[in-house]
Amino acid sequence: MATTPQAATSPPPGFQPTFKRVPQSNDFDCAFACIAMIVNKPLAEVRQVAVDKFKLPAHGPFWVTEELVSQLFAHFGWVSTVYKEVSASTELPDLAVLMVDYDASTEIGRHVLFQRQRGAVGKPNVEYVIDPAYWVEPAQQIRTDVKDIALSWYVGVHQMKPTGK
Repeated sequence: MATTPQAATSPPPGFQPTFKRVPQSNDFDCAFACIAMIVNKPLAEVRQVAVDKFKLPAHGPFWVTEELVSQLFAHFGWVSTVYKEVSASTELPDLAVLMVDYDASTEIGRHVLFQRQRGAVGKPNVEYVIDPAYWVEPAQQIRTDVKDIALSWYVGVHQMKPTGK
């Protein structure tokens, strides 16, 4: 099972992430928290849309499917890809929901937000991860040491283009 390293590099001084961290409210809503960060909505609203519009059970067992992730992003004006496996040659998109701590035998992992902020001319790009897990130490909640994270799968995300009228 891949695990997230314990040692983390905090963001460099002056670094400002594009997205505001939304912490999980329980052990199982990491995907909803990542969606909430990207679409700039409260976690409770994202979950309520999943319940009201996409038939997620309000209580009891549920599974956050690839289809549900796609439907939620589309509802809020974003497009997401299918889950894609990470390989040695994978170039991650500039914005993605990553699966970490993946266990292939159970096909279960948890989700974090990844962004590559493109630097101005002559400035380096900054790649970072925002981890919504409530149990993660504050120094690891926003990390720029993404090359050390064992990745398994990702969902690329971008805003929908406005339709011409």
